[in-house]
Amino acid sequence: MVVAWKMMLLLLLSTLLCLCASAYQATTIPPLIDVPTFSLSTSSGGDDDASSSSSTMNILTYASPVAIKPHRMWSISLYKGTLSHENFIKEKRGILQLLRPAHALCKGDGEGDASGKLIRVLGGSSGRDVDKQAMCEELGFAWKPLECNGETNDIADWPQVLPHCVYYLKLELVGEMIDCGSHDVALCRVVEMVSEDDSINAADELDYISTRTLREMDIISEFGRIKDIE
Repeated sequence: MVVAWKMMLLLLLSTLLCLCASAYQATTIPPLIDVPTFSLSTSSGGDDDASSSSSTMNILTYASPVAIKPHRMWSISLYKGTLSHENFIKEKRGILQLLRPAHALCKGDGEGDASGKLIRVLGGSSGRDVDKQAMCEELGFAWKPLECNGETNDIADWPQVLPHCVYYLKLELVGEMIDCGSHDVALCRVVEMVSEDDSINAADELDYISTRTLREMDIISEFGRIKDIE
């Protein structure tokens, strides 16, 4: 009888320990997620057109589709104080570009492997301080107007784009920007979807570069920031 009580007590204690071990814990560490890597192209507008150097580009990972009817809608989040943020608020439009692995594996001007250099130019520098267009051209990715056969082929109204992206989404702001602290969130209508590959269909696995890959390549940190080349 005593042995049975001891076994029951041990079983009860074991159960309590398991419950304590599996209890939820509060944390300040954000989840390390894997998401597609985009670049948002914007223009300063004014009297410039898409053939000028008024376009600028960044790296953007806070982007997601949010609706499909009656219009396709996406949300994007822009860091405050950047030229891309300034341009988007002014012109209320931009082109979201889904990057390929090739955009992180470009070569420089013969001075050795420049892996990740294009990503660093777009996401680690400001268009106010450097000529991103010239630097991208040196890396083999000269900017160009987005020419397509769609009904809204109004090239002069849109910024230039990087070549060879998986997809291009022409976005227009709907309503006002949403203040979220460090970032402003924009709800956007998809004006047009463009691809260089006319064989892509909805069932295809897209060959895009993700944030996990950029972390593995030591291009971005676990916090999503561009890492300096040591």
